[in-house]
Amino acid sequence: MRLSRNSARRAALRAGALAALCGGALAAGAWGERVDRRVGAMGTGLTLEVEARTRAEALAASEAAVRAIGAVEARLSTWRDDSELARLNCAPVGEIVAVSPALRADLELCDRWWRATAGAFDPNVGALVEAWDLRGAGRIPTADQLASARAAGDFAQGFALEPGGCVRRRERARLEEGGFGKGVGLDAALDALRARGVTSAVLDLGGQVALLGGSRLRWSVAHPQRREQAVLAWDFERGSIATSGNSERARVVDGRRIGHLLDPRSGEPAPDLGSVSVWAERAADADVLSTALFVMGPRKACEFAAARDDFALVWLERTPQGLTVHASESLRTALSVLDGSVQLEFIPPAPERTRDGVSLSDPQREPSSL
Repeated sequence: MRLSRNSARRAALRAGALAALCGGALAAGAWGERVDRRVGAMGTGLTLEVEARTRAEALAASEAAVRAIGAVEARLSTWRDDSELARLNCAPVGEIVAVSPALRADLELCDRWWRATAGAFDPNVGALVEAWDLRGAGRIPTADQLASARAAGDFAQGFALEPGGCVRRRERARLEEGGFGKGVGLDAALDALRARGVTSAVLDLGGQVALLGGSRLRWSVAHPQRREQAVLAWDFERGSIATSGNSERARVVDGRRIGHLLDPRSGEPAPDLGSVSVWAERAADADVLSTALFVMGPRKACEFAAARDDFALVWLERTPQGLTVHASESLRTALSVLDGSVQLEFIPPAPERTRDGVSLSDPQREPSSL
């Protein structure tokens, strides 16, 4: 949820690029006025474009959205000692800790996707983040240090939701919000805007974009190694797009390149094979899945995406022949290739598709679309 100063600056530049990219996407209409804002939030840059009936209403709504993200940061940030999640991480093992309804919902989100991705997404990686010093200069842990960190177990081994709260089960168990916090913040901001009657808004939080109503938005997908080079244009009308990759936050330690995205199942940094972008209706789902599908790698991620109907995937895989893009079939009319050297392949949907474990094979049921 928190980026280094340089990463935060780059995120702010990306946010500025969004404002230029969408240009008139939310230009003041016959009935409304638009407000553009750029602020700091969650250790990165937040850009808001909000349209309401009057400028005063748009300003008030944008402020409500900023406060909503601030409330999520106060609840989830592990960069501060007074957040609700930080207190849970420090709770005595075996003790039931009362949690707010909001934090319970966050933990239920994590549990749902931990199960659905078979552990490719797992927020119980605080000990691993410490072992690899991913909040510092980085290091290669010894075998003993890595074994000690892995003693935290997986999400279910480390934490249990009970009727009265949450229990931390293992001494090394510690939750990290980095794989879901921005998405939760964006969802809270969009909810705040809806409550104020806003029907058109574009938000960019550290590179994750979320759209509320308004005109169709064209979003650029960058090359996984050359972030200034756009290789795809992605048109969408609602929901959120999140991207995961190591182009900006990897570091070299003792001659080894270490990415910031860990595979919770092995305790090692996930192989850096490219980058992943995911669209979902809810920003938190997009945030979680961009991390999980990067960890899975392109083959497993494509199989996972083919079997589900609740998100859309764009996996940019680096190969000896160049860049291959694996995209969900639902994006066939939404993607445009901007670089002729890129090979675009669409993922055929599986015969039996699911959403949260429910079969979607009923021929009367229509799949999700953008």
